[in-house]
Amino acid sequence: MKLYLKIYFSSEGKSIMDVIKLAEKLGFEPDVGDDDFVIGFETPEEYAEITEKIHKMLKGTKTMYKVSTRNK
Repeated sequence: MKLYLKIYFSSEGKSIMDVIKLAEKLGFEPDVGDDDFVIGFETPEEYAEITEKIHKMLKGTKTMYKVSTRNK
């Protein structure tokens, strides 16, 4: 399965490039279209681990995010 991440930036927070670098360190790849990043996962445990890492990664950056999943 794939987890898609959409990030909403604020001019009061971290720069877009700083947040992109953080996401890439977690293994996310840039995605073109409605979402900003994508990462694959196999199990519910991996999903939980990824979402926890997203939350920790973005804490304090003054961004908001949306997560969605798809089979492909």
